[in-house]
Formats: sequence, structure tokens, C-alpha cells
Amino acid sequence: MRRGCRREILMSFFKRREVFLTLCGLAALALIYAVVQSASGHAVASRLVIGAQAPDFELADLNGRPVKLSDFRGKGVILNFWGSWCGPCVKEMPLLQQAYEAGIPGVDVIAVNVGESKGTIAEFIKAHGLSFTVLTDPSGDAANLYKVNGLPATFVVNSQGIVVQAAAGEFTDVRQIESLMGKVQP
Repeated sequence: MRRGCRREILMSFFKRREVFLTLCGLAALALIYAVVQSASGHAVASRLVIGAQAPDFELADLNGRPVKLSDFRGKGVILNFWGSWCGPCVKEMPLLQQAYEAGIPGVDVIAVNVGESKGTIAEFIKAHGLSFTVLTDPSGDAANLYKVNGLPATFVVNSQGIVVQAAAGEFTDVRQIESLMGKVQP
């Protein structure tokens, strides 16, 4: 009987040790993944340096005209990266339109569509009655400049071209957007 008890105790010890080592291994892998992601530049929107110059880009509007972010110097900008396939983006667009229509002087809204065709974007704009500037980023180059890895992502840029705030995720109230616009009103 004693021999059987010892065997059960040893088996229980080895099973607990195996579980413990498995959990330690998983924790180590998670830590390595986080370090590699951080080092490779795959960061959330809020990782862009607040207080730094906003990365400039040149993208086309739906008429094919080139537009640079720096063209808006002297104005505050709400810079929103979005996609029509993104549920939170679709919910947020009417709020951006409402805030834009509120007409906070000296503040513009720029919506950068990431990866979709001009036809898809044009249909979306028409269906939602959007009147602010919409640009196309078919290759995602501008989104990469801003280290966007999830949509929607919004950056608040002041009249000197400085990023004063970044927000990953959906705005759920027009007052949130209007508040940000007030922060960058010249």
C-alpha cells in the first residue's frame, strides 16, 4: 500500500510540474511576441509620439487630385483612418459628419480610407452623405506612417502640424469629436 501511495504522489508531482512548465513556456512566448511586435514597429495608434510633428503624406482624393496633410497647415485636423468593411468605422462616420457640420472654425476632418477601391469609397460617401475630405490610401502607406494596426484610428493634429492626441477605436458620441476639434482650433 505504501508503495502505491508513493507512486501516486510522484505522479501527481510530475503532472503539476508539467502544468507549471507549460504555463511558464506560454508566458515566455507571450513576452517574446510582445517584444518582437514592439521592436518591429507594429504598434497601436496611441504609440505615435504625441507632441511630435505629424508625418506628412500625399494621397489622392476621389477625383485623383493629390492632397498633402501639410496643405492643411494653419488649421486643426481630425485625421481618421477607416474602411467601409469596418463596423465601428461605419458607426463612427455619421458622428464625424455631424462634428464637421457643426463647423468649428479652422478645423478640418480628413478621412483616409485604407486599402479600398475608389468605387467602394465613392459609394460609401454617397450613401452616408459625407462632405469632408476623403482620401484614398490603397497601399496603406499613410496608415503605416501613423503606425495604425486597427481601424478606426484617429489623430488630432494642431495648426502647427503637431500630433496632440491619438485615439484607437470608435467614437460613440459626437461630443467626443467636437471636444477634440476644440483642442486644435487655431
